[in-house]
Amino acid sequence: MNIENINEVLWKEEVTEYLGDFWFIRGRPDLFQDAVDYVVEQHPVEDTNINYSEQILGQAFQFLQDHCTTAISSKDLEYMALADKERMIFTP
Repeated sequence: MNIENINEVLWKEEVTEYLGDFWFIRGRPDLFQDAVDYVVEQHPVEDTNINYSEQILGQAFQFLQDHCTTAISSKDLEYMALADKERMIFTP
């Protein structure tokens, strides 16, 4: 594993730990992972030298949670696609 990949993994772990302190939606680890992935995509490891305010990031994350408690995650979509495919196979 090269240093860039190591930095990406470490950054994702840091984001996961930090955002985990703000996560309050129980029973939705898939949605939490989608939120972590979104933050990592929006703030890639190359941007870590920029001084992002933890307060602003925390408030933004809280805002997203308030608006997506019933959101559909990528795992939900995969499950629905699989269920639909199975339904089509077993429906005469």
